Amino acid sequence: MLDIRSVERVEDFAAPDDDPDDLGWVKEMWEDGSSRPEWTFVATAAGATVGRAGFVVTPSVTNPAWVGLLPPLEMTLFGATAWAGDPVVVLAELVRAARRSLGDTVPKILEIRTNPAIHQRPDERLALAAALDLPLFQEKEGVLWEDRGESVEASRRLRFCSLADIGPHTYAEVFARIPEGTLDRNDRWYYERVRPGHWAAQMMEYADGAEETWLIAASAEGAVGMVAISPFDEPGTATIAYIGVLPENRGNGYVDDLLAAGTDAAQRAGFTRILSDVDTQNHPMLAAMERAGHHASATPWHVWSHRGEVN
Repeated sequence: MLDIRSVERVEDFAAPDDDPDDLGWVKEMWEDGSSRPEWTFVATAAGATVGRAGFVVTPSVTNPAWVGLLPPLEMTLFGATAWAGDPVVVLAELVRAARRSLGDTVPKILEIRTNPAIHQRPDERLALAAALDLPLFQEKEGVLWEDRGESVEASRRLRFCSLADIGPHTYAEVFARIPEGTLDRNDRWYYERVRPGHWAAQMMEYADGAEETWLIAASAEGAVGMVAISPFDEPGTATIAYIGVLPENRGNGYVDDLLAAGTDAAQRAGFTRILSDVDTQNHPMLAAMERAGHHASATPWHVWSHRGEVN
């Protein structure tokens, strides 16, 4: 049996191989309110600390139009580490006890995201999600494009204009219809619960500062689809924040035009890499990425998202 308690000082959250001075990331979460000392736990056995885990609680939406349509808060796990006994058993007991102690002060749903490109022990996190009976909500494959000095051939059948050119209202009108019938599980979950216009308004908040590289594609008959390039949090790296073809235009290979345009826009903006991810159930998009030189084999990025109630 473990003794579970919340911590009062950042240094109390340190694992044996941690430098307490390197725990500023925990303090930053306490300061910005995404976590708190009372959401940050350690487990002890026979007086010795054997594991730790904390919770991040953030608003699930920021756009007022979504309020009341979705749960107001989301809860994710951070810093989950155990260094004695069976790590998965220790962490599962820790997380369950910590979650019970918080009652209704935090969301009932917990999400555990696992990515071998970020987490040191991804197998342990996946085993923890299984031990907590959290179902797999989504799995995404990372893909990477790297600039090797080759120019990207522009589309000859579509024209492109940016969010900066056409403004947010026109852009949002197209964006609102793109996810209809999407194979992306996360997007489908949200899109089915809110109005299309509300969904687009929320998503367009991610365009801030990237208006020149958020593109709409059109043929002579009208809008075809969109590709949105945004900075990633690594130097020289961009990401495809969103890409899609309007339902009535699917089946014509336009995704290849969109990927070429997005890659070209990133290249012209000075990015040398594009790191993105695609739902593993979205086989057409994964194939299109490979055709466009965005390769899954070039990166260890892979995301499992488990989500459910912790009992």
